[in-house]
Amino acid sequence: MSDSAKEKKGPIRKPQRPALPTAERHFSHEHKTHQRKPNWTSERNGLIGRAWIGRFRRIVDSQHNFQHRHIHFLAERQGRRVATGTLTMWRGVYDEDGGGWNLEDFVDLGDINSQSEYETATAVARLWGTDDEQNWWTDVPFCYGYVCNFDRLVIEAKASTEVEAAWQIIGALLQRIRRGMAVIVLKAFPLEYEGNVTLENRLAFERRQRALIRLYQHRIKFEPMPHKELAKEGWMMRLFNDGARPDE
Repeated sequence: MSDSAKEKKGPIRKPQRPALPTAERHFSHEHKTHQRKPNWTSERNGLIGRAWIGRFRRIVDSQHNFQHRHIHFLAERQGRRVATGTLTMWRGVYDEDGGGWNLEDFVDLGDINSQSEYETATAVARLWGTDDEQNWWTDVPFCYGYVCNFDRLVIEAKASTEVEAAWQIIGALLQRIRRGMAVIVLKAFPLEYEGNVTLENRLAFERRQRALIRLYQHRIKFEPMPHKELAKEGWMMRLFNDGARPDE
C-alpha cells in the first residue's frame, strides 16, 4: 500500500459548504416566494431588472388605518444576481366611521409588526412629529402621499459597468413607483454588521456607514434627515412631494 492510500488518523472533518452569496443569505425568502411573472422590467447594458410590485391591502384589511404593499426587485445577468432589494410602501386610509390616521398609530403598528418597522415608524414620527410624543397626533407626511421605506439592498457586481447598470435600474424603479409618493426613507446600515456591532468594530462600522451615506447621496439622491440624532444613526430621506418637507 502506498503512503497516499493510507488512512489518516484523527477526527474526520466534514467538508465545509461554500458560503452563500450575500444576496442569498439576506433574501432567500423573497427569492423563493417571487417565482411568478414580474410586473416591471428594465434593461441596462445587458443587465435585466425585474420587480414584483405588490398591491395595497383592502381597506377592510387595513391595520390602524394604514395599508402597505411590498416591492421586491432583482437585477441579473445570465442568471447571476447582481443586485436585489426590498421596499415597503405605506398609506393612510379612512375607516368606515371616517376616522383617520396619525403618527402615533403608525408607530403602534410598527411595534406590532417587527423591530425594523418600529424603528422606521419611530424615525418618521420623530422627524415629522418632533421628539415629543405628544405631537405625534399629526397626519404629516401621509397627508401628502405614501411613505416608502427602502428596507434592504445588496449589490454584488463583478465589474464597474455592472455597478453602473444596477444603479440605473434602481433609479428607474424609484421613478416607476414614485406616483403618489410623499417621501422615501432608509437607514444606511451595512448588512455585514447586522446584529454584530461591538466596541471593537464600532469605528470600522462607522466608517463603512459614512461611506454608504455618501454612496446613497450620489447614486439615488437621498439626503441625511434634518434631525441631528437621526442623521447620526444613518437615517436618510428623498422627498417626492415638497409639501411633506419637515421643519428644520
